[in-house]
Amino acid sequence: MPKRKTRKPMSKQAQRTRRVNRWLNGLILTARSSTGLDTEGDPVLTITHRRQRGAVGNIARADYQHEILNWQHHWMVTVFVECKTQEGDFYKDSTEFEAYGVRLNDLAELVRPELDTIKNKANPNHYKDHGWQAEILPNRKQEKGRAA
Repeated sequence: MPKRKTRKPMSKQAQRTRRVNRWLNGLILTARSSTGLDTEGDPVLTITHRRQRGAVGNIARADYQHEILNWQHHWMVTVFVECKTQEGDFYKDSTEFEAYGVRLNDLAELVRPELDTIKNKANPNHYKDHGWQAEILPNRKQEKGRAA
C-alpha cells in the first residue's frame, strides 16, 4: 500500500483564520429599540448563532470582537416593526435586503432609511417596538467551495 503524503502543519494564524471563518457564518446580531443604547450611543446587540444555543454572545464579544466589527461581511439584514392591536393581537412588518462587503459600523447607514420607511408604514396606535437583525452569510469564495 502506498503511504499517504504527510500534510504540512498549519500555522497558528491559519488555524485561527479557518476557525473564525467557520464560526462567523450563521452569526446573528439583533438590535431593538427596547434594549436601548450603550455608553457610546450604539445599539445594544444580542448575539446568537443559527447552529448553536447558549452563551454565544459572550464568546463572540471576547474572542471574535475584532473580526465581527472590522471585517467586511456578506449580510442578510431584516428590518422589522412589531405592533400590537387593542385586542391584544401581535403582528410584525418586515423587509429584507442583502449587503455585500460591508462592515458592521457601516451597516447602520444602510439600515436607517429602511427602518424609517417601515416605521412610517406602521399604524402609530399599534406601534410596540422596532429594530433590525443581521446574519453573516458565507462569502463568495466559501459558497464556491461548498458547491464544488
